[in-house]
Amino acid sequence: MRPKEYLVLFALAALWGASFLFIKVAVEDLSPLTLVFMRMAIGAAGLVICALGQSSVMKGWHKHVKAYTIVTLFNAVIPYLAISWGEQFITSGMAAILNATTPLMLVIISLWWPGGERLTWLRFIAVIVGFLGVGILVGPSAFSSHASDLNMLGALAVISGATSYAFAGLLARRLLAGLPLMQQATGQTGMGALLLAPMAGVGLVIQPITHIPSAWVIGSVLALSLGGTTIAYLCYFWLLEHVGATRTLIVTYLLPCMALIYGAVLLHESVSINALGGLVLVLVGIFLAGQKSDAMMPRWRLLSWRK
Repeated sequence: MRPKEYLVLFALAALWGASFLFIKVAVEDLSPLTLVFMRMAIGAAGLVICALGQSSVMKGWHKHVKAYTIVTLFNAVIPYLAISWGEQFITSGMAAILNATTPLMLVIISLWWPGGERLTWLRFIAVIVGFLGVGILVGPSAFSSHASDLNMLGALAVISGATSYAFAGLLARRLLAGLPLMQQATGQTGMGALLLAPMAGVGLVIQPITHIPSAWVIGSVLALSLGGTTIAYLCYFWLLEHVGATRTLIVTYLLPCMALIYGAVLLHESVSINALGGLVLVLVGIFLAGQKSDAMMPRWRLLSWRK
């Protein structure tokens, strides 16, 4: 990789890592539903502006509305809402580490996905190691006498978001294959804003904003929308085009590390030994899950229909 490509890679990790910080700040004043709608609406507007002058980018978009709707639900609406809700009760650093389990969830979902890969012994070990890391990260706080049920629910919400991301990856391969990358970015954020608009409207009626959000919250929403969504998408798809999917996945290792640093320095979140140990095991699990191996596990009765 060239210096420019490394620069974009680290920029992407910095932006996505900071997203957890911005979410943590924003949910202090805004409901998760309002925050996610604003993120997608502003982010989509930014991408549309970037796409101006590229007539080929959105050509034929209307023919894939159903595909974009399905993928957007699992790749943006559900995970964004789940993570934003969960961060009301857990630290931004913990949320980032739990979100990093997406590749491990992908291994599990692929077992039941038509045409998915069979489970190798290496990937089986990867899942065990990764979830051991999750247990070390979440377990002590969950069973502490000072913990509340909401702490565990917050962690489970973020894990469900990671699972949704993994499912969306498989859906996108099938439904959006061959479509321009810029169209995919703009189409998903735009569709997300459209899907969330009525729900956000109802949410504001039920839970209206009673005061003007602080400058920190407004700044966090703008940074999350334009930085963590618009610019991050542009960096992500640029990397896919120039260095390929495998090298782009390096960001998976950098993102939670950046989020931990942001949370500790800017939000004064404590970084415990459990958090560091959990992070290391999750990253080891991700690494093992990405390695090739010919040692297949025997087919279990549960998976007997897979050919």
